[in-house]
Amino acid sequence: MIIRYSTFAALALAASMLGQQAQTNATANFKEPTLPVIDYNACPFEGCTFGNWKVTKESKMYSSWQEGRTEIGSVQPGSEVAGITGVHITRKPDRILVPKPVPDIGAQSGDVILRYMYLGEGFANVWIKGRWHKAYDCSFVTERDNEGCLRDCSAVVAEYGVKEWWVKINPHDNKIGWVLVEDNFDGMDSLAGLNSGY
Repeated sequence: MIIRYSTFAALALAASMLGQQAQTNATANFKEPTLPVIDYNACPFEGCTFGNWKVTKESKMYSSWQEGRTEIGSVQPGSEVAGITGVHITRKPDRILVPKPVPDIGAQSGDVILRYMYLGEGFANVWIKGRWHKAYDCSFVTERDNEGCLRDCSAVVAEYGVKEWWVKINPHDNKIGWVLVEDNFDGMDSLAGLNSGY
């Protein structure tokens, strides 16, 4: 029961701080980046590598990662494909609350940092107060499920966003296409030899 109350209290405080920050941003005229934010040639996690991957579940292939795409086939579990490149789409960024100042990027208590593509080893593309900070070290950020953090952490994720990672693949039959990554490939992580869980 104590854990449930603590989680509820943390979420209530997070919601309150988000509301305050929305007012602060409106007053300061910091317009957020237009969505979606697109990163090309993206491999968004530590150890991510393009190359030979193994398909772990049936996945539809499309003519493009862009809207208006058409389905052109599928790849089957157990088959191998060559990962060529990727496109990361942030449809909605993570919202990170700042209970304590983070002077390096000018964040004050009550501010909200927007986190876009994750790059690995704690680094990500973030936006705050009208400025991008690309490949910024976000190791000071604590994920939302960490109990008791709002008191003791520099920053905590209050709301996770909506992101997609599309990869261009060649299934070795010369029918190159695009697939949405949904835990459907092994071999993407050169450090572990396993899927990142992206």
